[in-house]
Amino acid sequence: MSAHRYPFLFAALGEAANQLPNEIAQPLESTLAANQTADSISLLGSLQRIGQSEGADGQPLQRTGRSPGQCVALSRIQRANAGLTFLLELAHAIERVRVSGDISQQLSDGARDSLLLACRGLSEYVDMQVDAA
Repeated sequence: MSAHRYPFLFAALGEAANQLPNEIAQPLESTLAANQTADSISLLGSLQRIGQSEGADGQPLQRTGRSPGQCVALSRIQRANAGLTFLLELAHAIERVRVSGDISQQLSDGARDSLLLACRGLSEYVDMQVDAA
């Protein structure tokens, strides 16, 4: 980890950390470096656990008879599905406001379109992951 300019940020973001401007990277690195213990809830620790194999509930997914790789794939499916569910609930609420709500609370057509595209993308991702699992 010490070979990188911002080792904790690199551990969390990978090569994308190199694209951040110093005025953003330095405070993030300081935050990530603070209070790094194995049992503490820290930003870096949470990011690493989420990226490894946590399910949508934040707990490691452990299925009897599944390999660690299969558990990671199932965790990704579970998290993507939770995100898709949230986006669809948001789209539903936006539609209700569009039909019956105050005009000042309505989102633009572009924002609604973007939300639907995000739902499509997550749905396609889940489908690809299910096929691969």
